[in-house]
Amino acid sequence: MQTTDPIAEWEQVAQQQKLAGADQIEDMAKSVHGAADQLAQQMPETAEFVHAAASRLERGAGALRERSMSDLMAGFNELGRKEPLTLLGGAMLAGFAICRFLKSSADRSR
Repeated sequence: MQTTDPIAEWEQVAQQQKLAGADQIEDMAKSVHGAADQLAQQMPETAEFVHAAASRLERGAGALRERSMSDLMAGFNELGRKEPLTLLGGAMLAGFAICRFLKSSADRSR
């Protein structure tokens, strides 16, 4: 009978999820860049702002890939202590984005 370390299992699953999340963020950044390209003709200043936001998403995806889970958790805890309203706002924004993503995915499957 083989026993496995539950912490090691959790870390492996968390690592896989972290990488999958980074891939999704990177895909989102590509879509945002595409939207900015379409805006460039009519609203060039807005397109620059949207490209900048997409670049931040790309940097975030890269940081997510490079940092360990313990580093991410420590940073998340530090943000919660220093800027609790920012954390709350980010959580609300993430929830909204996830709901929109799930709704659009459900609409496409019909």
